This record gives sequence, C-alpha cells and structure tokens, in this order.
Amino acid sequence: MEYSMASFFTELKRRHVFRVAATYVVTAWVVAQAAEFLLENFTAPHWILQALVIVLILGFPIAVVLAWAFELTPEGVQRDSADEEPPLPQLTAIAAGLPVESPGPSIAVLPFADMSPDHDQEYFSDGLTEELLNLLAKVPGLHVASRTSAFSFKGKQEDIRDIADKLRVRHVLEGSVRKAGDQLRITVQLIKAQDGYHLWSENYNRPMANIFTIQDEIARAVVESLKPQLLDETPVARETSSEAYNLYLQALHCKRQRTPDSLDEAVHYLERAVDIDPDYAPAWALLSSVYALRGGSAQSGWEEGVAASRRALERALELDSNHAVGWISRSQLKSYYEWDWPGAHRDLERARTLAPNCSDVYVAAARLARSEGRLAESIAFCDRAIALDPLEQDARSDRARALYYLGRLNESEVAFKELMALNPNHHNAFSFLCRIQAARGQVDEALQQQAKVDTPFWTDFNWLLIAYNHRRSEECEAKLATFIAANGEGGAFQIAEIFAAAGEADAAFEWLDASVKTRDPGLTDELLSTETLRGLHKDARWEPLVEKLGLLEAYRGMPAMDSWPGKD
Repeated sequence: MEYSMASFFTELKRRHVFRVAATYVVTAWVVAQAAEFLLENFTAPHWILQALVIVLILGFPIAVVLAWAFELTPEGVQRDSADEEPPLPQLTAIAAGLPVESPGPSIAVLPFADMSPDHDQEYFSDGLTEELLNLLAKVPGLHVASRTSAFSFKGKQEDIRDIADKLRVRHVLEGSVRKAGDQLRITVQLIKAQDGYHLWSENYNRPMANIFTIQDEIARAVVESLKPQLLDETPVARETSSEAYNLYLQALHCKRQRTPDSLDEAVHYLERAVDIDPDYAPAWALLSSVYALRGGSAQSGWEEGVAASRRALERALELDSNHAVGWISRSQLKSYYEWDWPGAHRDLERARTLAPNCSDVYVAAARLARSEGRLAESIAFCDRAIALDPLEQDARSDRARALYYLGRLNESEVAFKELMALNPNHHNAFSFLCRIQAARGQVDEALQQQAKVDTPFWTDFNWLLIAYNHRRSEECEAKLATFIAANGEGGAFQIAEIFAAAGEADAAFEWLDASVKTRDPGLTDELLSTETLRGLHKDARWEPLVEKLGLLEAYRGMPAMDSWPGKD
C-alpha cells in the first residue's frame, strides 16, 4: 500500500516540519528587523542587509529538510526515518531478555491491579487499562505496545526494564484500581524504563461518574511528561453514562474469553449499553466484532453474524469516523464477505492513516495480501506488525503460515516453534507443525500428535488432510463421512481441501461451489495461497471459480506455484 496525501501530511506533523517552518519564519523576521535597525544606526552599506536577507531565505528550505531528517529528543538530535518496512525482528534476543532498540516516544500500559475489597472488579481494571491504551494510541508520534503484548505480563513480577526491553518501549504506565460501590480510587505512575525514574504519579479519588475525566487527565499527564518528543495534541475519551460504560467493560472482558457462552453474554451487555446510550460508538464497534465472532464460533451461522456485524459497524463509523479499528473491521468485511477488493484496500489505508503505528493494521494488510496470493508481501506486513508489537501472536502465526504455503518448511517450522514458545497452547501452530512433520514422511507421528489437539473441528480437519495427502484408508472414509455430516454447512471450503488432497477434483469443485454460495471465509482466506488446492490450478474449472471472487487478475499475477515440496 502506498502512502496517501493524508499520510504524507501526518508524517510532516509527526516530524514537526510545520512547527520548525513557522518558528524559522518568525525568527528570520525578527533577525531581519533587528539587523535593519542596527545597520542604519551604524551607517553600514546597504548590500549587507540584502546579503543577510538572501541568507535567511536560503536557510528556510535547509531548516525544513533538517526538520524532516532529524528529531530533537531528550537524548539529543537523532536521525528520523520514514515509516518503512522494518527488518525482521530477532525473537531470540527478545526471549533472552537482551536489549532491543525501541522506538522514540513509546509506552506500554500494563494491566492495572484490582485492589477492590472483594477482588471482583478485574473486568473493570482490565477494561480501564485497555481504554487508556486505546486513548494513548491516538497520540500522534507515540508508539503504544498492543493490548496482547502488555497483558502477557499480567500477574507477573518482572522488572520494568526487562518488560520495556521485551516490548521495545521507553516508558511504562502502571497502576491499580480500587472500586467499592460508586467510588473509585485509581493510582497511576509513569516510569522511565531506562533508570526506573518516576516521571509522574497521581492518585484519583472520584465517583464512577468521573471516570472519563480521569482518563482524560491521565492521557494529558502522559503527553505532558513526554514532551518535547510529542506533538501538542491530547486525545479525549468518549463519554457515556457510568452504567453504559460499566456494561461495555463487562462485554470487553467476556469477549476476551472467546467461548460461545461468553460471546452471548457480551452481546447481552452491549445491547443493553447501546439501549442506554445509542450514540456510544465504542459499544457499537465492539458489538460488531462480537457479532462476527459469535456468528463463526461454531463454523455455521456466518451470514446472520456478518449481517448483524455490518449493521453495528456502520453505526459505529457513523458516530466516529476516526475509529481506526472500525475501518480495519470494514476492510475485512469487504474482503472476506463482499469480495470488494478495491474497497478493502481503501478502508485499510484509511485505518493506516489514522493509526500508522497500530500492529492490527499490518496484520489485516498481511491477511489481505494472503487472500490475493501475495505471500511474500504478506510476510513483509507480518514483519512490520511484529516490529511494532514483538509479542503479537496473530502476526507470527500468519507469517509462519505464509512460509509454509511457499514451501519453505524449515523456516516455517522455526517460526511456529517460536510462536509456541510464546503460547504453548496455540492450536494453529501445533496443527501446522503436524502437517510439516507429515510432509517429511513422519505420517504416523503427525496423525497421533494431531489427535491430541482439543479443538474438534480443526483436529478432525487436519487429521483428514494429513491422512488423505499421504495415506488413504477405510478409516479415512469413515472419518470424512462423519466430518461432512457434522460440518457440511459451515465447513464447505475445508471439505473441498480434503477432497483435493484425495485427488477427487469433481468432489472438490462441488464443495468449492458450495463455499462460494455461502461466502465461506476460508475460501477468501486461503483459495489462492493454500498448497492443498494447487492440484486444481490447471483444471478448466479453476479460473472461472477464481473469477467469481474477483481474484482472477490477482491469480494470474502470482508466481507459478503448481508444486509443493510436501506433496507426494
């Protein structure tokens, strides 16, 4: 994706070019006026003033160029750089606790501790932390570690300097919340990670109704403490009633659990919240996300879930058009379900303009590139996301998958194992490692390992895929019949992959056609990238199928990938 004009002006602001230009003009005018007065009193030749004015004029573009190229920080003048694709981050150094270069103005918001009398306000302390994180993420030029990375340190007693090294930030915001009835006591402190110095701390004893004022004051204090590294712009929290806000935080807590019951509970809380305050944009945006998750949680009900998600999302963006996550979600709806690829790119570019340092933008860009068969670009976007957020698991998983689809099995294996070092229970990583194992001829071991994964749909799918790829048997036939009976409605694309692995092209295209009719998200996600379907690429039915998704031009522009090293 290329920078838009809006992105260019955002970069000019971030580098203080406008401020330097204005300061230079004012200073030059003062110098010229003073010189004119002094030279007249000393009866100096007129050409001296003319020469001075010429020098001042010539100095203006030089000052602007220097403002673009260099940044004034507390550590001195440092060379600045554009928002380019970064080099591959070194996970080994991070895991070992070695210092990794951090961005300039940067911060991690660690989970606030729940100090309530009954310790039953975790949803509130976590939610407040996330809201502060989202608020600070809107500060121009400030890099904020993602929620996933920051919350990975929840409940751990680690040194602030070690945390900052792992997250690649220079500052850490931490605190605690004590909530009793309608009364709040919030303690916050901003720490400079390099030396542990407390730049700022404050205690807030307020009623619940003042929660948004507290958030604004904390954000303002952080911005003030980090000057002159930042622009003089402080974000403002979106206000609502304390009741609606409390429901919103409870829903946020439920969404994180990602179980069918917790998602239903989240919808219940959010529908109550928007009934109380129909103009509360964050509640509508969260409701859109939960509707989409709930619709696909059982591999069925996608159409209903997506329709509800779309309605809630449009309402959220109507209320707040600067909600970056909303534009990411809309981009994904357009690509996964509407197959509007130009629209998906436009919405994602809008999100990038609003939040250029948000790792979620680059994860979404990586997935869009994968959908269009641009696997090398997908890896580059994942690298960018990981550079911004070293503990980002989605980016690591997507990067390892892209390497796998490219047939770079050794690199993919390393990447998946690094992911499992962060999350030993990551079922996606485990399943792909089993597929890599099978590709190397260790089929029995791979099937035994895959059967241990406690995610029924994906366990059965990957077992069948491995078995049909390498060893067809009566057991396969029986398992496939059971799988189709249980998942024929929501798993059409995966069933097509299994038949393609079995070499049954007619059945594979039949199920691919079924997935087109239901707009199966797996179809959009993997049609052009997965190795399982490459045996169908030369079939006369392939290009008409791809054309239905609007991806024919993208497919024809892909490098040839008819074979794959793991296919017998």
